Amino acid sequence: MHILILPMYYPEPGAPAHRGYMFHEQAMQIARAGCRVGLVYTEQRLRKDFTWKRFCHESHFQITREDNGTFVTLRLHAWNPKLSTRIGGLIWANLTLLAVRNYIRHYGKPDLIHAHFGTWAGYAARLACRRYGIPYVVTEHASSINHGHVTPTQAATLRTAYSQARKVICVGSLLRKNLTPYLVRPDQATVIPNFVDISTFRPGDRHTDKERSFTFVSVGNLNPRKGFAELIEAFRRSFGQMPHVSLVIAGDGEEQPHLQALIQQLHLERQVTLTGRLPREEVARLLARCDAFVLASHAETFGIVFIEAMATGMPAIGTVCGGPEDIITPESGYLIPPGDVGLLAEKMKLLYDRYETFDQAAIRRSIAERFDFGLAGQKLKAVYEAALQTAPQTSASDKSGQA
Repeated sequence: MHILILPMYYPEPGAPAHRGYMFHEQAMQIARAGCRVGLVYTEQRLRKDFTWKRFCHESHFQITREDNGTFVTLRLHAWNPKLSTRIGGLIWANLTLLAVRNYIRHYGKPDLIHAHFGTWAGYAARLACRRYGIPYVVTEHASSINHGHVTPTQAATLRTAYSQARKVICVGSLLRKNLTPYLVRPDQATVIPNFVDISTFRPGDRHTDKERSFTFVSVGNLNPRKGFAELIEAFRRSFGQMPHVSLVIAGDGEEQPHLQALIQQLHLERQVTLTGRLPREEVARLLARCDAFVLASHAETFGIVFIEAMATGMPAIGTVCGGPEDIITPESGYLIPPGDVGLLAEKMKLLYDRYETFDQAAIRRSIAERFDFGLAGQKLKAVYEAALQTAPQTSASDKSGQA
């Protein structure tokens, strides 16, 4: 099969190094499963970064081609007004359609398009389906769907994007349930989780002596949805008088100044550290030397940081918010409702007290058996084969001829 991947974001100049790496890794695994793979990406440089010099020499809507020996990437060097708006999304989707046309001209028509995110890569895939007759599937990752933050305009876009998709792949079971109102049929959706490179995220040489030193670690964007303020307060309640226990938080974002002030207010400067954003390899090294993972999110579609952390063998605490409940088992950690600071503090202390009862080798093995990147290609290939044997979806808008 010839598969063309349309990611919503991908590594590009000026973006964080980790941005979109999972789509690159997934493309590699799909190719290793025996598919011919291409990838088309329209860059998303913002107008605030625009200069004539940069436009003339770096990004003037030209298309470049990269061949890494496993798959080909076509990159359209574009500018975008604002992708979070409908007009910005429509511009991006139509630019992507132009890049798909260029791909077909040079590499032939793919058998199937695999788009990531309904807004706006799935929408672009539908445009390509209607223009070139290429069937498509969409993987949905948007946490806003689980969090109930979908606007009427976004809902309409999702329904349009999914309307002719052969399959809509959800990265978690709760997301599959919450996507139902936007689908032509409930059986259009299937669940395939995200995956982890267990050769990168692996155990280090840590030998925990919890009476002398014990480190909780958390990783994520520093925004209110991730619950870091609640995590810091829970940590204070359980370990404020235990100076040998520490908490390391890796990430950056809008809440960083507030969290730093909170740490000072609670007199936790010697126990709680904000590292800022770290490259992927440094995150792997950090996880390998810490003892337990905790993230107090209010909404996730999956939670790839959980499987990255647990691939090193550490137990974890997460919330029942759409992703962690598909990952954490009673043998590997604890699940709590989001926003319950008291229960979070209790479970962190319980994990510390019962730390010796967790089998680190079994935790890593559980992650490897379910989420190793080596499984990704074969699972997706099976979905592609089923999608190509499925009749095209037909929605009311399609019947009426609406775009």
